[in-house]
Amino acid sequence: MAFPDGRKIAGLTKNQLNLLLQQSIRPVTNTPTLNGQGFKDGIIPYFPQDAVFTLHQLDSLNRADPNGILSGHLDTQRAGVFGVSLGGMVAAEACHLEPRLRACLVMEAPMPADVVQAGLQQPSMWILSDLDTWRLQHWSELDIDEHRTTMRAVFDSLPGDGYFMQVHKMFHLNLTDVPLLIYPPLGRMLGLFGPIDADRVHHIVNAYTLAFFDRHLKGRPAALLDGPAAQYPDVRFETRRP
Repeated sequence: MAFPDGRKIAGLTKNQLNLLLQQSIRPVTNTPTLNGQGFKDGIIPYFPQDAVFTLHQLDSLNRADPNGILSGHLDTQRAGVFGVSLGGMVAAEACHLEPRLRACLVMEAPMPADVVQAGLQQPSMWILSDLDTWRLQHWSELDIDEHRTTMRAVFDSLPGDGYFMQVHKMFHLNLTDVPLLIYPPLGRMLGLFGPIDADRVHHIVNAYTLAFFDRHLKGRPAALLDGPAAQYPDVRFETRRP
């Protein structure tokens, strides 16, 4: 990457990036480096700073918008965050760092080591696939164990409301917008999408996401979060209540 002032920053190789990410999940004593600097906690703790900075800026605008447009009109006490895969790791880290984020939704992502150790205080939800479907996608047993044990550990340690839902036969990319961009039968033929209908996954994820944030940010009733739902037999749903 080249900047207008002439500075250049070389991109990271996949191996370099993976080492920095893994250091956040399974720290090793041989700390990976970037531009000569050691990253003892890996790279994940740096990404959520954008979310924290944005929340601070919104608070400032709510107190005194220089343009007089947003002052007093922003409810930053009802802020939450969600993310898929790497974004899910960042979402969990952001909630660990910023208690003003009042709801955390993670979609199929291993949890950073500091989040596993400290836990989360906010109501939190995890959306993921099941063990057999991970193997159907040819995930390594190490990746499977990393995802299962870290997500489960944080869920089990929650002091308040928590939700752990597994969608049978849903592939990882089904949690993204990719199925909306590629013809689903082609995506399945290429091994990108799971055996479950892509539109159904989209409907399931939307329904549970809205229910989660409606309950924990807006204080609205959300019966879908009270237990297994008859209309979604392909979802294994667990709740944790204080």
